[in-house]
Amino acid sequence: MIIGINDLNEEQKELMFRVNELHTKCVGHDYKEGMKITKAWIDENSIVCVLLQNGEWYHYTKNQEWY
Repeated sequence: MIIGINDLNEEQKELMFRVNELHTKCVGHDYKEGMKITKAWIDENSIVCVLLQNGEWYHYTKNQEWY
Protein backbone atom coordinates (compact mmCIF):
# COMPACT_ATOMS: atom_id res chain seq x y z
CA MET A 1 0.00 0.00 0.00
CA ILE A 2 1.17 3.51 -0.85
CA ILE A 3 0.63 6.06 1.91
CA GLY A 4 -1.17 9.14 0.58
CA ILE A 5 -2.28 7.63 -2.73
CA ASN A 6 -5.92 8.44 -1.98
CA ASP A 7 -5.01 12.15 -1.91
CA LEU A 8 -3.98 12.03 -5.58
CA ASN A 9 -6.44 12.33 -8.44
CA GLU A 10 -6.50 9.77 -11.27
CA GLU A 11 -4.26 11.86 -13.55
CA GLN A 12 -1.67 12.23 -10.80
CA LYS A 13 -1.76 8.51 -10.04
CA GLU A 14 -1.27 7.62 -13.70
CA LEU A 15 1.64 10.05 -13.92
CA MET A 16 3.21 8.65 -10.76
CA PHE A 17 3.10 5.04 -11.97
CA ARG A 18 4.22 5.92 -15.52
CA VAL A 19 7.25 7.94 -14.36
CA ASN A 20 8.14 5.35 -11.71
CA GLU A 21 8.17 2.67 -14.40
CA LEU A 22 10.51 4.75 -16.57
CA HIS A 23 12.67 5.59 -13.54
CA THR A 24 12.89 1.93 -12.52
CA LYS A 25 13.96 0.86 -16.02
CA CYS A 26 16.94 3.22 -15.80
CA VAL A 27 18.51 1.77 -12.68
CA GLY A 28 20.65 -1.31 -12.18
CA HIS A 29 19.20 -4.70 -11.29
CA ASP A 30 20.28 -4.58 -7.64
CA TYR A 31 18.67 -1.16 -7.22
CA LYS A 32 15.27 -2.05 -8.73
CA GLU A 33 13.80 -3.58 -5.56
CA GLY A 34 14.18 -0.27 -3.74
CA MET A 35 12.22 1.59 -6.41
CA LYS A 36 8.78 0.64 -5.04
CA ILE A 37 6.75 3.69 -4.02
CA THR A 38 5.88 3.74 -0.32
CA LYS A 39 4.43 7.26 0.01
CA ALA A 40 3.05 9.89 -2.38
CA TRP A 41 2.02 13.53 -1.97
CA ILE A 42 1.54 16.74 -3.91
CA ASP A 43 3.91 19.60 -3.07
CA GLU A 44 3.14 23.33 -2.94
CA ASN A 45 3.81 23.58 -6.70
CA SER A 46 1.31 20.80 -7.51
CA ILE A 47 4.10 18.35 -8.39
CA VAL A 48 3.73 14.67 -7.54
CA CYS A 49 6.35 13.62 -4.99
CA VAL A 50 7.18 10.05 -4.04
CA LEU A 51 9.15 8.33 -1.31
CA LEU A 52 10.71 5.08 -2.46
CA GLN A 53 11.39 1.94 -0.48
CA ASN A 54 15.13 2.74 -0.60
CA GLY A 55 14.47 5.94 1.39
CA GLU A 56 15.03 8.37 -1.48
CA TRP A 57 12.31 10.77 -2.60
CA TYR A 58 11.70 12.42 -5.94
CA HIS A 59 9.54 14.89 -7.79
CA TYR A 60 7.79 13.21 -10.74
CA THR A 61 6.92 15.83 -13.36
CA LYS A 62 4.40 16.05 -16.19
CA ASN A 63 7.37 15.90 -18.58
CA GLN A 64 7.96 12.36 -17.26
CA GLU A 65 11.14 13.43 -15.50
CA TRP A 66 12.29 12.92 -11.93
CA TYR A 67 14.57 14.92 -9.71
